[in-house]
Amino acid sequence: MSPSRRNGSGNLESDPRKGRTHGSIDDPPQRVRQTREQADSSARGTNLMVTHVLDGKSRAYLPRRPLAVSMAVVGEPGSAALAARRDGNADAGAIVHSPVLLILPRVQHETLIVALPGEGRSTFPTGTTIHVSVAVDSAQDPDPDRAQLTARDVSGLSYLELATIGPDGDRLAVTTRLEDPEVPLGPLASRARAAARAVLGVDQVPDERQTGIDVRIDTSLSMLGSVRNGSVHAIMDIVAGISSVVSADEAPRVSLIGHRSAGLPAADVTELAARTQEALLTSKCGVGFDPSVTTVAPVSGVRRMTLFVTDSASGAARGSDHPLAVTVVASPSRAALSSPDFVGAVVPPSPNGVGTSEFLLGDPEIVDQVVEALLRPLAHVHGRLPGTVS
Repeated sequence: MSPSRRNGSGNLESDPRKGRTHGSIDDPPQRVRQTREQADSSARGTNLMVTHVLDGKSRAYLPRRPLAVSMAVVGEPGSAALAARRDGNADAGAIVHSPVLLILPRVQHETLIVALPGEGRSTFPTGTTIHVSVAVDSAQDPDPDRAQLTARDVSGLSYLELATIGPDGDRLAVTTRLEDPEVPLGPLASRARAAARAVLGVDQVPDERQTGIDVRIDTSLSMLGSVRNGSVHAIMDIVAGISSVVSADEAPRVSLIGHRSAGLPAADVTELAARTQEALLTSKCGVGFDPSVTTVAPVSGVRRMTLFVTDSASGAARGSDHPLAVTVVASPSRAALSSPDFVGAVVPPSPNGVGTSEFLLGDPEIVDQVVEALLRPLAHVHGRLPGTVS
């Protein structure tokens, strides 16, 4: 939780003496000491109000007065709405001023604030990001103390728990439910993340159900075209988006299988595609692809999914019989899909010579179909996970 302040012009400024922390929710709130600027401002009659930025497992305290919960939505108009819940039902004490503004006149019990798709939608549209704040509701104070939740991309979700608000002595405690910060991803990886959330029904899979991803990439000579046209780069972007949902605590482990099989150094999901592409462009091509080869050691007690990247249905057919093994075929041919034993997806290259990533972003339904196919075994094991965990 990091206090910030607003200057006389109303712009949000970070307090340079205090950074964000990710401590326990039981950590005491940080106090903002009066600075010379504040003292001078007070002497001029200008009040500087405190904004608590909540991220990680953090909590802020506001005066025990009526509160206003407001939401700014980036994306389609009307795509998101706020709601207040108590014991799983609508909180009768909350006043819905508009879809993006709730008034809590009296908070006498713990209330859960959630975001829902707006205007009858079943899920949030792709590209929907929400910014939510909780502030003292005062007509006399145009800039009251507030708790600002970290912004969240909710694309593909059907529900998101934002924060709880409850009495704590003579104060009100605002506790974020957005415990894990949102990882900024590129356009294609973001689309894949939204699709994965839609398939599994969660923001991020809960810790006890997280699944690590092992990627084995065919580096035989025939794959060179798929590397050069950006198909493998695009596939790894899709893997990054999926990983941010199913295995947020661990980056995918990548093995290049071919002339000289090698494991790549761990890379954050934001750099996964670029790092893999760089390694492929400098590696020697081999002959044939043996999907049983791996360069990573098994991890005890951790569920894992194996994802093969190749360019032929025959290479895919020799894949693992593990229940969480899938194959991505980089090819203009859809022959692999005709095999009853094939589990996975086909990523076609661009038909007009542009990069594969650009082509997929121009036809995002292909991305949705690829993600759904790759997650089908995992969804079969767990089903669509109800609610949201973040």
